[in-house]
Amino acid sequence: MPRDGSRGRLRSYEACLNCRRKKTRCPAERPVCSSCARLNQTCLYTSGRRASHQSEDRLASLEEKVDFIMKGSKPCDEDPSPAKSSSNSLPSESNYALNNLLAPELGFEGPEDSSLHISSPTVAKAVDLYFQYCHRQPIWCFNYEDLEDMGFLPKELVYSILTLTSRFCVAHDQSQFYSNTARTLIMLRVASGTVDLETIESLCLLTYSLFMDGNVSLGQFHLGFAFQLCLTAMIDVEAAAPAKSPLAQRKKRVFWGLLSLERSYGHQNRLFRLSAEPLCPCCIPNKTEDDETMSCSDPEIDIWSLSSHFGWVWSRVRTYVSDCAHNSLKEPWRHDSMYTMILSDLTSAENKLSQNHRYDSVKFYERTASEVRLNKSYWGPWLKLQFTYHCILTMLNHPFLYIVASQHNPNLAIPNAFWRRSSELALLHATWIVRIVDMVTEKEMRLTEAFFGHAAAVAATVHLYYCRAADPRLKFKSKTDLAKCRRFLEGFVEFSPACRALDQTLEKIIHIAFGSENVDYDWTPSRIYLSVSLMWDILRANCTPETQEPSTTGLLHPSLTPTITRESSAQSSSTLEIIVAMSPEVTVNTADGGQAAHMPPRVRNTTATITAPAPSSPDIDLRGERLIVPSDNLMLNTPWLWTDPSQFGDVDGVNRQELENSMDGLFTWWDLGNL
Repeated sequence: MPRDGSRGRLRSYEACLNCRRKKTRCPAERPVCSSCARLNQTCLYTSGRRASHQSEDRLASLEEKVDFIMKGSKPCDEDPSPAKSSSNSLPSESNYALNNLLAPELGFEGPEDSSLHISSPTVAKAVDLYFQYCHRQPIWCFNYEDLEDMGFLPKELVYSILTLTSRFCVAHDQSQFYSNTARTLIMLRVASGTVDLETIESLCLLTYSLFMDGNVSLGQFHLGFAFQLCLTAMIDVEAAAPAKSPLAQRKKRVFWGLLSLERSYGHQNRLFRLSAEPLCPCCIPNKTEDDETMSCSDPEIDIWSLSSHFGWVWSRVRTYVSDCAHNSLKEPWRHDSMYTMILSDLTSAENKLSQNHRYDSVKFYERTASEVRLNKSYWGPWLKLQFTYHCILTMLNHPFLYIVASQHNPNLAIPNAFWRRSSELALLHATWIVRIVDMVTEKEMRLTEAFFGHAAAVAATVHLYYCRAADPRLKFKSKTDLAKCRRFLEGFVEFSPACRALDQTLEKIIHIAFGSENVDYDWTPSRIYLSVSLMWDILRANCTPETQEPSTTGLLHPSLTPTITRESSAQSSSTLEIIVAMSPEVTVNTADGGQAAHMPPRVRNTTATITAPAPSSPDIDLRGERLIVPSDNLMLNTPWLWTDPSQFGDVDGVNRQELENSMDGLFTWWDLGNL
């Protein structure tokens, strides 16, 4: 027989909010059910018929305070339309509806036709987009079964999911409205003292969305706010303990998801810094068939947790690059240098990687596109780990770091052995990044995290540097890899303003280096020009779009808007002229350990002037100096780079397309340097 509709409504009113969210049976005891009393939680009911005058007075006081803070206007009959209103007016226009929306959870039954109501198909579509593009890439707040009952999802979580996923829709003009609404709902939670796990998860989603948009300052604010809520709820302590329940695992995941964002996008020079060196206890999910196909078992560390730990090493690399930019770098070849410590940390992290997750074991290159698509929850974190590993070693050994550093500290005159080894490592791992990009393209797997675009941009700057190589094989290889990095980065431009800014910066660097926006593939220079400030923008992921309003818009009063701006256009055009020795002049004597190798970069005083009209910073004066790079004997010192030189034949007679096709194969030297 058909179910009586009033019966379901009665049960909905009887259950408290906590039991409804957990989908557990509620004793429905008043005023506090025994389930909430046992867990020491606040027990709230939605029935307005049982609301007391004290609850109504509390709600009225809360509404008055929020109206004062948000400078809200009187309620109007028209629904707020983001297309017709500015972003600054959205919170005030939706304030009345937001108060009514939170009223049931505070003991007051408000109107059902809220202007903030989102249709079920819209919510379902947003959830599907989240699991298609964002789940475990890099954040992992919840699983699909946690969101099955979409009718009971907190509104701030719904709007946060809409904020993050609207970028993947054809029409995403409401993203700003979703973001402002989610932020207002979260702050109302804080003001009413009803913050729960979903509130912190909403902040995590909003933070990731802001970083994707290039709004780094506002994203870092939300990140710090979420961390403070975690510390207040002692989630950081629970995250260090074994997870014995689904709720404990969910808390652990959101905390380590926030740490992943902090490691990739957090402040580098700040007073408060979370120490997350130890590997987090793994968030082991229930074993599934997919786990068996990946040869994973319960005692093993989950791939997502491992990817997060490699992110901690990546955060140290970001600090290292920041030190280089501020001329506070200790000689990297010293045993107590940060360079050496990072390599030690990277080796420790690598040792924790199970053989089942390693490149040679999973054989990603042999997987079909359908296999990857069906198990993308595994391959997403696995690719993040691979990109992170190779980007760490590419960035750590980037030639630009040590060319610039040697000009400001005489103790940083680069020894021959270090220069040769670091340049080879930078090229090797930058080439590995291109190889993985090729495989991702072949498997038709769409990556969406901005970090992947940044990794491609860093690799592109290395290949750009080696486009000046004397050896025609290395020259053409570098130009081909540079083109692949650019195409991969351009794939993120559509939905990530942060990657769009990186792509524009890379175009400017190439324009300065080659003299035009299009690479001339017949260009054989004896020198290359590198923009100092633009190179730092790439390496430090300065991805704030030039046309974007100040990143604190929507948070600070205009009187608190930062007065520090980026360099002027004259300063940003400062370049280094790097003179290349076209052929090796020194024969390496292996008897002395290679100490007679090529000379390190040195400064030669000339009458010529650097093309930049002004130095890139007050402490750096590059005018009147040219950099002499070591002799280009990279090919003599790297026999692993080319296994069959005859395959190139007469390089001058090979067009770019033919060369690109011939280099798509898997060379035997890929056996070096993989994870």
